Amino acid sequence: MKNKFMTFIKQNGFLLFLFICVCAVAAGTIFISTQELREARNVKDEDLVILEEVSSIDKAQISEETSKESIMEEKEEEKPINEVAKGDEEAGEEEMPEEAEETLAEETINENIEFIDDYEEDEDDTDYVTDTSVGFMPVEGEIITDFSNDKLIYSPTLDEWRHHAGIDIRAAVGTKVIAPLSGTVKEVREDDLWGITIVIDHGNGLETRFSNLGTMEMVKPGITVNAGDYISTVGETAKIEMKTEPHLHFEVLKNGKNIDPRSITK
Repeated sequence: MKNKFMTFIKQNGFLLFLFICVCAVAAGTIFISTQELREARNVKDEDLVILEEVSSIDKAQISEETSKESIMEEKEEEKPINEVAKGDEEAGEEEMPEEAEETLAEETINENIEFIDDYEEDEDDTDYVTDTSVGFMPVEGEIITDFSNDKLIYSPTLDEWRHHAGIDIRAAVGTKVIAPLSGTVKEVREDDLWGITIVIDHGNGLETRFSNLGTMEMVKPGITVNAGDYISTVGETAKIEMKTEPHLHFEVLKNGKNIDPRSITK
């Protein structure tokens, strides 16, 4: 057996050696290829880990930078408010309670409403008469001396013929005199000739004048009177008509010119 093996080795030794070399080379090639493949896999895993780490780091950095930018923007937005609050604190101003703010707002609205009402009343005061045919006679009684614009009337007191700027209405001394139209008292005076005299401004250039009155205590200049309000009483104070029986001397002026008082009364 041994001889056969030795004979086989001698005859096929070269082929066997070649076969062993080929196997060794193949084994070495396989080993090297396997080693390189393992190393390649390790490299890929390491690269993948590194990429994941880099990605995580980048995300963290981006998130941190975004947070910082957000914080900076919020600080910049809050800065003016803080500065205003700081300025208010330095000025000693305290925040007003909600109830106080509501009360202040209501008072402001009321003041505005009152101002508007006053303004409207003032406008009405300057424009009382739109129709000059709605007035009342200031006293009830007979007209004993007519209005004369284009003719002369005899005056028993002066014993002469002259113009008469108004009308004389018979009335007992003490009879109350009323305002024929609404208006504002313009004058309350005691005239040397016409005695106690009251003048009322009714707007639109219309005025009424009352003379030979008994009192000047019932009205004052500047007050507002309505049609029918008492303004005085009939007296005996007009020296220029002292010989005429008790009466009220009543005149009406339109734009400074005397007109017949009956033109504005019912």
